[in-house]
Order: sequence, then C-alpha cells, then structure tokens
Amino acid sequence: MFIFDEKFVSKKEGHYYSCPWIEHGLVFFEYKLAMCCNCGHSNSAQPLVRNNFTGQKIEWERIFKVKEMYRRFHKKGKIHKGCISCPYLQEAKWDESKYIDNLYISHWTQCNSKCIYCYATQKPDEFEVHQMYHVFPFIKDMFEKGILRPGGQIAFGGGEPTLLDEFEDIVTYLLDNFFWGIRVHSSGIKYSPALARAIEEIRGYVVVSVDSGSPEVFEKVKRVPAYDKVRETIRKYALKTNFIGRYLVGAKYIIIPGINDTIEEIEKWLKANYDAGIYTTVIDIEESWYLTNRGKVPKYIIDLIKYVEKRSKQLNTNFELYERVQNLLNDVNMKK
Repeated sequence: MFIFDEKFVSKKEGHYYSCPWIEHGLVFFEYKLAMCCNCGHSNSAQPLVRNNFTGQKIEWERIFKVKEMYRRFHKKGKIHKGCISCPYLQEAKWDESKYIDNLYISHWTQCNSKCIYCYATQKPDEFEVHQMYHVFPFIKDMFEKGILRPGGQIAFGGGEPTLLDEFEDIVTYLLDNFFWGIRVHSSGIKYSPALARAIEEIRGYVVVSVDSGSPEVFEKVKRVPAYDKVRETIRKYALKTNFIGRYLVGAKYIIIPGINDTIEEIEKWLKANYDAGIYTTVIDIEESWYLTNRGKVPKYIIDLIKYVEKRSKQLNTNFELYERVQNLLNDVNMKK
C-alpha cells in the first residue's frame, strides 16, 4: 500500500509530503469512505478510511486515527501508491489538528443523462441503485461537533447531484452556516435554486458538462434530447453572477475522439458560452480513450486543446484543464 521513496523525505524541519485531502478531507462514496476521490491518478488504489460503508454510525476519532497513520508514514517518506503521481501531493508544514474542511459527496446512484463516456451507463446494474444512506445527517453531526469547518472545498459529483433528494437541503444548510467553496459538477438538465443562491452569493461554483456546440452532437454524447434545456440552465446560473462572480459558472467540454473532436464544434460551444455570459472554459478528455492512448495521442488532439486555450484568452475567459489533460500536456512537453 505504501511505497518508500527518498524524494518524498522532507529536509525541512516540521515539513512532510501530504495533501489537503489526506490531512483534512473525506469522501462519501456509495459504499465506502475515502480520503479523496482519486480521480485521474495513475495508480488506481484509493486511500480508504472505511470500506463497506452504507450509512453506519461514524466514529470520528477512528477517522482521525486513520489519518494519523497516513501522516506517520508520510513523515518517513512512505507514500500511499495511489498518491505518488497526484498533483495535490506537496511538501508543507501541515496543520495536524483534527478537523475536516474538504468534503466530497460522490453518490453514483442516479443521473438524468446517459453520457457515452460514463462507466455508469456501461454498467447499469452497478448504477441507479437505491441510495444506501443520506449524507446530510453526517454533515450536521460534523458541524455540530466542530469537526466540519469552512475554509476548504465541499464538492458534489458522481451521477447528477441535483437529483439527490437532500441536495437542496445540504447546500442551503451550508450557506446558512457561512460555508463557501461549494463546487458542483452537473449535467445542467435540472436547475437548482440552492446552487443559484450559492453562485449569487459568490460562495458556489458549478461546472456543466455540455461537451458540444450543437443539439445533434449533444445527443450523440449525452443520448438525451436536452441541449436547449442545458443551455437555458447554465444561462440562468450565469445571470446570477456579477462582475466579481462571473467566473463561478463553468462550461466543460470533454473531448471524445471521433465524435466531438473538431474545431467547428468547439467554436460553436465557445460562442454559445460567451453569448450566455460564461467566463470559465473547462477542458477534459474522455477517460477510457485517454488511458488506452496516453502514450500515442494524435497531434490534432493536442492542437485542439491549445486552440481552446488560445481562444479562451482571446475571449478573456478563465481556462481550466482537468488533471488528465494536464498530464497529457506534461507528457508532450517532456518529449520535446
């Protein structure tokens, strides 16, 4: 599970290699608790807190004992194999206090689109199952005990968060108790008043995966006829922002070779975003294709990514790369 490497032995007194999630993070999956979501890491093993979790009572002291175990290993230069290539792994003088300020709710139980790149649609027997437990009671318990603190990030992903029957309650509770850094990955098919409030108060951020610039390509990717609905939802979110908060609504484009990998489609997507007042452009690449072709990615894919970056600068919008794409560009730069 842990691998020793001298490069992870800190020479600075009181410093060691770790990350915000190992130190103060917790992820609620449908069947387990973990330190982080581990998305895009080259080593698939996750730093677990508890397996076979379906809503049982959480002994918080036990959670912190697990974190302390990771901390002891990290101080010796022994790093969990799932963390070796993580961009969050860094050398620092970490606060070793017992609290959580990075929270991820990744339910994987329901969605309102059927994206061709999503593993859940490829394994329906493992998806759209009954939600085993509610997260909201644990959030209230953490907050009331002083364990959950503002200052980090509270993110939603895994399926469509706005479909959760507790989503509005969770976000409203967090806002009422002065939390910020609420990040939601959404299909954009369902509009959320609570999320709109978070954006308006400059305390929330939404990323909508549109993945297309036309209804025809949208239906090829999402396999539901909802392009106009998504565009309307994301426009309504953007209207909640003022100049300061205008970067809090992001439109994501997952490049899928052979389906939406043309400059023409991307240009339509960029124009629709700009017309809607969206000032954050997010690029990713289809995961299974990337894992298969990482070492031999065609030049035109790299050119597409660079094209979006260039156009984003011309449109004066924020440009974000997801981890897979950043790793891909790093590989390209290393070969030069």
